Amino acid sequence: MEYKCCNHILGSIDLSFSGFKYCNEVWEGPEYISYKEENAFDKNEKRRIEIINNMKNGIIPERCKLCPLLEQKDWKEFDGKIHKITIFNWKHCNAACFYCSVHSEFFDGVKKSADYDALPIIQKLIEEERITEDTFVAFMGGEPTMLEEFPQIMKLLLDKKCRIEVLSNGIKYEPIIGEMLKAEKNNTICISVDCGSKEAYKKIKRVDKFEEVSQTIKRYIDDAGINSSRIKVKYIIFPNVNDNKQEIDLFFDLCKKIGVKTVARAVNHVESKMSTTKNQVIEASVIKSYKYFEEQAKKYNFELQPEPWADAIVENKVYNCRKISIMTRLKSELHFLLGKKN
Repeated sequence: MEYKCCNHILGSIDLSFSGFKYCNEVWEGPEYISYKEENAFDKNEKRRIEIINNMKNGIIPERCKLCPLLEQKDWKEFDGKIHKITIFNWKHCNAACFYCSVHSEFFDGVKKSADYDALPIIQKLIEEERITEDTFVAFMGGEPTMLEEFPQIMKLLLDKKCRIEVLSNGIKYEPIIGEMLKAEKNNTICISVDCGSKEAYKKIKRVDKFEEVSQTIKRYIDDAGINSSRIKVKYIIFPNVNDNKQEIDLFFDLCKKIGVKTVARAVNHVESKMSTTKNQVIEASVIKSYKYFEEQAKKYNFELQPEPWADAIVENKVYNCRKISIMTRLKSELHFLLGKKN
């Protein structure tokens, strides 16, 4: 049947901060159902069917109406299979990044949340045969490896031969990730380092773990062997922090030293949110750093992971990045070249 819908409604589930969602893209998606509700998971799946039926009748959820992922086409009937699962650990982290959107509590040890437990949901989906080899599972932060149940969930998914991606800060080495990287599927880990120096790392992450992260990346590369390109090292660009040539050069020096093959870049996640007003100012130094990063990746033959939304921002397709004064632009240009604060 032809109607307006999206892939997330038709087979995606997010275990988010405090409840179930369908959409973890830049759009909000339908309202979530709290984990605290009785039979929350079953309610969430019942709501999925209601939303699909409404969309077939042209009724679009209010928070979905402007989403660019909506598509009018002849959609396959929902068969109950889940093609994408996103497991968010917003509860625990072993860093204290200044850019964290939820300011997760800081813990030194692995913890289990009383109100957040992905394991029984994954077990239920497997028992109901809704998870298949075609299911993609993404672990996101806080820090996934800080979840007590993380190794057990990972083992279940590896047994099902799902494709897996872990977004991590790399502070804690997790042996099961080494196993994941050696698996037949193109499983990946993306580690946000965001800099190339110990000083910048402490400023961004607010913990003194730069050396530990470097060692973790090297261990994963060794674990992966011929699959070492599956380890991606990311650089998120922040105004007046790491948006300069010197820090980017140090980042690539680090990557060359420890054997990284794949890199990724992004702009500050706050600016990554979709906006229809186009009123966000992006510093010239951020734009220049974003492009300089790509130049350096090509120069040193690194594989550069695509970042479509960041590309859209830098190319002025999402925000109006150019409405800044001449003096502000000049200061920003000098910062990019000299690495000094405006």
